[in-house]
Amino acid sequence: MMERDLVTVQHRELHVRVWNRGAANTVVCWHGLARSGADFEPLGEALAQRGYQVLAPDTVGRGLSQWAEDPAHEYQLPVYEDQALALLDHYQVDRLQWVGTSMGGLLGIVLASNALVGRLDRLVLNDIGPELPAAALRRIVDYVRNPESHASLSAFEQRIRVLYAPFGPRDDQSWHQMAVQGSRRLPDGRFAPHYDPEIIGAFDESAPPLDLWSAFSTIKIPMLVVQGGQSDVLTDAIVERMQSQVEALRVVRFEDCGHAPGLHLQAHVNPLLTFLDH
Repeated sequence: MMERDLVTVQHRELHVRVWNRGAANTVVCWHGLARSGADFEPLGEALAQRGYQVLAPDTVGRGLSQWAEDPAHEYQLPVYEDQALALLDHYQVDRLQWVGTSMGGLLGIVLASNALVGRLDRLVLNDIGPELPAAALRRIVDYVRNPESHASLSAFEQRIRVLYAPFGPRDDQSWHQMAVQGSRRLPDGRFAPHYDPEIIGAFDESAPPLDLWSAFSTIKIPMLVVQGGQSDVLTDAIVERMQSQVEALRVVRFEDCGHAPGLHLQAHVNPLLTFLDH
């Protein structure tokens, strides 16, 4: 059964979903830019049934975690890196595997190439590579920076259905759940996305283009790349370059998804379970 913790790291309270607390083997699941740990509930349940401890935090400024007081400084990958390491210390995790969607995958690359060398056993990158195509980044930044509010939860859900259609097919109940988990109520009673609109941080157009190729090339652990067949973020050209740098890289492609596969369908979860179990 999933539990919920509130953990204070670096003076910020983070909300963390936890399965199988204290189990010997740990998988950390880190979400994308404007998402939350809720995205990993199906995967967390599946991993818990296999005996893993699973930790799925809401990054600062998202979900039920505290918002930043200094957004320009705090919504940056180096800060997330420090907070991730502090969470591992809190849960007394020495060795682990990492599943990162989009921004969570970028964080995984940074950690796997530096602070977690010798501690990280396997890395899953969900629809992300060491660089971000400019057009895809502009698309993401536009909707994150300018979140729409809606008079009713059902209207908010209709917007979610359009915005996150690339995650892959869902039934009505799954869409309802995503709307509830991904919304917050404003003082005027309208519904808006759960996140702080200032989370753009390192992905702002004024920031230098992201380039993690050097870091990626140093990673020696087994890696699985999950690619949405219609993704504009993880293009075929980026995947080919990744494969040229890491010979043992495994790639699984889901044709019914764009950016990024939601990891909520059993057919999408199964390859991750196989990879993490070996």
